[in-house]
Amino acid sequence: MRIVAVLAVMALAGLAAGCVPSRDKVELPDSVPVDRALSADIRYVFFLPGKVAMAPDGTAAIAAAVVEDARRRAKGPAPRLVVTGHADAGGDPAAAQRLSLRRARLVAARLRAAGIAPDRITVAGIGAADPLLPAPAGQAEPANDRVEIGFESSAVSRLDATPGRPI
Repeated sequence: MRIVAVLAVMALAGLAAGCVPSRDKVELPDSVPVDRALSADIRYVFFLPGKVAMAPDGTAAIAAAVVEDARRRAKGPAPRLVVTGHADAGGDPAAAQRLSLRRARLVAARLRAAGIAPDRITVAGIGAADPLLPAPAGQAEPANDRVEIGFESSAVSRLDATPGRPI
């Protein structure tokens, strides 16, 4: 699947936030895995390679997540936002872990500043463990420099199967 669908969603979110996504500083991939591209529950905030600085369309992606949060709250219980930082595998794994967590904390701070309650935000940094696009060992892939903002409803959590309580 071409990244056109992802960019179209980002462009619509950017227009809603008064911003237009840009590829000026970050080279986005030509394609992403289908399971990621089709997920309506994830907003992507891309970062400049090796930095805690967001790509130009980062603010629009955060604004889209805030709008989505408001839409979900209007329909039912407030969802939890899971903010997960990622980094590419082009360097030291420990440094990638630290960088991914710093990125996630930055996005969480922006979400809090937009009015989302801190107790509804979970922050994690997983380094290079879950690439959006695979890359050869030691080679940087800019699409992996990102934070994912996901939504988790309390209804889903209650329906999780356990050995003592199967669904």
